[in-house]
Amino acid sequence: MKTFKGTLLAICMIFGTAVYAQDFNTYDRDRDGNLSQEEFGERNNSTYQDWDANRDGNIDSDEFSETAFNNFDANRDGNLDENEWNDGVGAAGEYLRASDYDTFDANRDGSLDANEWNEGMRNNNEWFGAFDGNRDGNITNDEWNQRSFSQWDTDRDGSINQNEYDSGNQINTW
Repeated sequence: MKTFKGTLLAICMIFGTAVYAQDFNTYDRDRDGNLSQEEFGERNNSTYQDWDANRDGNIDSDEFSETAFNNFDANRDGNLDENEWNDGVGAAGEYLRASDYDTFDANRDGSLDANEWNEGMRNNNEWFGAFDGNRDGNITNDEWNQRSFSQWDTDRDGSINQNEYDSGNQINTW
């Protein structure tokens, strides 16, 4: 279960941004070998901006769904094949499973378009809800950073060490 939660965080840190490639030491300002929640938040803020498409300071369920779809869509053809789904599911952790592909593929054509994805996400919004801590329908930057931090901090010691950081980056393929 912890592995899946760690995987989810990785997906949410998300998705192919250059910020993931940044070196651990870039964010470890006090050079103590750990990232505090504040240090991690600095690293994570760029990722949040990638998901907040309209730049209003909140990620709503539509922005979340659209950005997740675009990140799953590795070949950028506007559809998800089963391979893209399976690659993305590894990062989504407990919120999506390989077997969900058939559920999302409403017209059974072997490919998910954005409409099928959005409908599937509406019916399975636990992933979005995991980040929307106060359940107001929006994910703030603070909620994003808190949830992400808790998932990367796999040993639950209140900081992210180099190994946790590297593991989170390895899971995130976007």
